[in-house]
Amino acid sequence: MVRKATPDDVDDILDVIGTNTDRLLARDRAEVSQLLDSFWVAEADGRVVGCGCLEIYSPKIAELRSLAVREAYRGRGFGAALTRAIVEEAERRGIPQVLVVTSNREFFERLNFGPCLNEKYALFWINPDQAEVRP
Repeated sequence: MVRKATPDDVDDILDVIGTNTDRLLARDRAEVSQLLDSFWVAEADGRVVGCGCLEIYSPKIAELRSLAVREAYRGRGFGAALTRAIVEEAERRGIPQVLVVTSNREFFERLNFGPCLNEKYALFWINPDQAEVRP
């Protein structure tokens, strides 16, 4: 089951993200609490097993962030279900583009994500003084 997150889910969201920091940027309690209205969770066996966030930047673009599923529950469709719920929320709000920064391109391509704007790429400037912090 996929549903909107509630204040009771903050600890579980932090735990799911925290066990995936090899793939995700860490989030702290204040950030998750501030964005809670934008988070979705997946539940199974009476617990939160996955999460994702729709971070809205403008009326034209939002980012799917912090998509993660507990390792024991991967491969069961929870990531795809969360992605669909988040994209449907963007559609409901009239946002025409949802971007994702990922190390698992194939997963998102199966869910109709792909390059846009004539194959333009997202590039990142990285402060040389903070080079160890890479996207």
